[in-house]
Order: sequence, then structure tokens, then C-alpha cells
Amino acid sequence: MIKMIKTNILIIVALIGSTVLNAQSDLSFYHLGEQTPQNSIFNPVFFPDADFYISLPLLSGVSTNINNSFNYNDVFTAVEGTDSVQLDSERLLANMKDGDRLSFNASVSLFQLGFHIGKNGAVQLFANERAKSSFYYPKRVMEYLLYGNGEFLGEEVRENNIRGGGTYYREYGIGYSHQLLIMGNKKLRVGFRLKYLQGFAHAQVDEDAYVSFLTDAQSYTVQVGTNRPVFNTAGFDSFDEDGYLVSNANKGYGFDFGADLEISPKLKVALAINDIGSINWEEGVKNYELIESEVAFGGLDLRDLDNAGDILADTLDQLFDYVETTNNFKSKLNTRMFLSGSYQVIPKGTVTATIMTKNDLGKMSFTYGVGYTHRLGKMLTVSTSVSKKPSQGFAVGGGFAARLGIMQLYTSVDNVIGFTDVRKMQNVNMRVGVNFLFGRRSVKKKEKEENGDEQRIKEKRVKEKISPFPDEYDLDHLEEIEN
Repeated sequence: MIKMIKTNILIIVALIGSTVLNAQSDLSFYHLGEQTPQNSIFNPVFFPDADFYISLPLLSGVSTNINNSFNYNDVFTAVEGTDSVQLDSERLLANMKDGDRLSFNASVSLFQLGFHIGKNGAVQLFANERAKSSFYYPKRVMEYLLYGNGEFLGEEVRENNIRGGGTYYREYGIGYSHQLLIMGNKKLRVGFRLKYLQGFAHAQVDEDAYVSFLTDAQSYTVQVGTNRPVFNTAGFDSFDEDGYLVSNANKGYGFDFGADLEISPKLKVALAINDIGSINWEEGVKNYELIESEVAFGGLDLRDLDNAGDILADTLDQLFDYVETTNNFKSKLNTRMFLSGSYQVIPKGTVTATIMTKNDLGKMSFTYGVGYTHRLGKMLTVSTSVSKKPSQGFAVGGGFAARLGIMQLYTSVDNVIGFTDVRKMQNVNMRVGVNFLFGRRSVKKKEKEENGDEQRIKEKRVKEKISPFPDEYDLDHLEEIEN
């Protein structure tokens, strides 16, 4: 367990020092609308302009994201007279806010296929590899450890926000969407995606875990208190087992729901709730529960940040005993919701406003964005967006989807301006991939409308030939005689 703690601390320190920090909002990609098959991950009713599509492993896209609340320049300062930099703990803590977090998300599309059923139905099949992790910075505890306990004599320093965890799993799913007419002529589409989840690795500390420090004003000894938290893990010792990464006993189910309503030919609203579900962990499970709820020690010095992880882990190893068990447990997916409204401002241009909310370790976060999407002929669609993420400033992004015959190329970036200086970059989320689309539904719809117009023109000419009376007279029975 102590080795695992050391590894996690080193990973966290490395991620804090990353020169490129990404954020998972995807609003630039979301504002592309239904241009790509991958947009169905946001709303199950989204389907590209095609009769049939297929997306192959790796080609269709790989997405990796790291989300942090501060940038490189907020953590490192230059060493005067040299080309080196150093980790500045005071600067780090000054830029850190309560509730700040570090999160990592990655996904690989293994397979995706979609086709229409009749005039109003659509089916999608998919498989994705997904990994997610989040860690909340315990700012109060970090101040205590880095500044020393001299400023906190006789004062209890308590952190109730000790939260962290990560999951690696695979999802297989099927989706279906259907278009209905309501309130006379309003188009409503509803859709869902059912997902079977295969879990491979998981680690998470109890949601209610806390730690407190109380420094005695006379002896300077430190009293450390906890509520005996449990650290649940699964799968870390099973990766070398034959067949584990194909199938194992760690299973679960997920569900996505989506809908959009065409209020008028120009105005549309959409709602989607994704990743509702959980995984039951039964294979390769190990639980670690701290035995002592309160211990006393003489303190530790973490001013040497290069070895902070080893110092802290060794101290925990000396102070706390733990009990190891193999009890099954359940973990929930990080549910997120999209609510958007779009308005067609010109024939080929649409403005979209979006609110995205996500449940991250039991805490809700909100991202807001406005985007403009424009179609340039039949081949190219471009999108721009401005978004505001939690604990961060505004970001400007963009994306495009280009269709070259049956091949479609797409990409999107959530923070274009950040590329001018990566040291100031707080977030960037880039997507790129290739799909294969066959047929065009919009072309067939246009041809049908044109044929309908031609038929109405012919019927009108017949009426004009056989009747000298104006249109308001009901002479439809004469058409039957003509026929």
C-alpha cells in the first residue's frame, strides 16, 4: 500500500508540473453538432448526414485530457542567473483555491457503426476504452505541511475534502433514436444508449474521509486524527493474468439519454444526460483500512519538495497500521449533463449556447459556452466557441469536419490562444480522427422536396387549364374527371 501511495504522490507532482494542461469540456467539438459520429457521445440523438457510417479502431480518434486549475507559471519560477526553474511552494499555494482539482481523462474509440431504420429511426453500435481519475487538492493541509506548524499552534487544521480516485474500463453499447411529431408539427427526437461495462482497474478513498492536525503549543508534538478511512482498489495485481483484459468479474451497466426539440425551423433545444451507471468490483479486489484514528508524532519537514513524496509516505508507514481485506465494492460513473439551445442566424450559420455540468467525486462542476457553426458547401463545416470552465478564465476554441467522398476528417481544439505560450496554458482539449460515411440523407430530403414542388406545380397547371374560376373555388372533383 505504501508503495502505491508513493507512486500516486509522484504522479500527482509530475502532473502539476506538466507544461501542457488540458481540460475536458469538449464544447468546441459539441458545437459542431451532428457532423461526426463521435458527437453521439454527447447526445444519443446526434447522427451525421449519412445513411450508414463506420469508425475503425484508433483512426476514429484518441482523446487525452488533463484538467488543472493553475498553469506552469503559477508553480515554477526562474532561478536568477541561470536557465533553470524551481518549484515555488508559496506561489503554488497563493494560486490555489479551495476545491481545486487535478483530473485526467482518456478515451480510445475501438469501434463505431450506425445506420437508419425506416424514415425516423437510427441505430448505433460502439465500443470504447476509457480511463478517468480525479484528485482534490487539500489546500489547508498543504499549507500546514509546507509552511510548518509554527503558525498553527493550538489550532486544529482539518481537511474534509480528502477525495481522489480513478477508473479504467471498457464499454460496449447500442443506441437507438427516433423522431416524433408533437404539438402538430414540432419535431422531437429522443434517444438512448445502453452500455455494458467491463472494469479493469479502480482506486478510490472513502468520500467521507478526513484528516486533522493539532500542534501542542508547549511540546510542538502533532496529533493526527482520521476517521479510519478505507482505500478501495481493484485490478492492479491482475493485469498479467491471462484473459483479464478481455473479460473478468468486474462488470456493470451504464445508460445515456438524449433529446432535442425543433421549436421552430430556426430554433432548437437539446438535453442529454450521460454516464448514468456503476461497476461492481469483484476480481482482484483489495481494501486498506487504517487502524489508528489518532496518533502523535514529532513532525516532518517537507521543504525539500523533491523528496516530499518519499518523506510523507515513509512517515505514514511508521505511524499508521492498516488492515487488508478483499471485500467487493461498487463505484459510480462520473455523470455529466448537456443543456443547449441553437438558433439559425443565417441560412448556413447557427449560434449555440451550452451549459455542461459534471459530477466529479460527488461534487458538481459547471462549464458554460457559446459557439458559432457555419457550413461551407457540402464538404466543410467549421465551428468556433468561447467557454468558461470552473476555476479558470475564458478559452477560445474551434474545430472543423471535412468530408472528402466517403472519408471524413475532423478535429477540434478548446483553447487555440493557449498555444501561443504553453507556460500560461490552463486547458486545451484536442480531438482528431477519421470516419467513413456513406450516402447523404440531406440530399435525398432535398430531392424529395423538389419532386414534391414539381408535382404541386403540375397539379396547379391542370387546374388552370380546366377551370376559369379562381383558386378559392373548390373544384378538386374536376381533377378526378381529368384523370
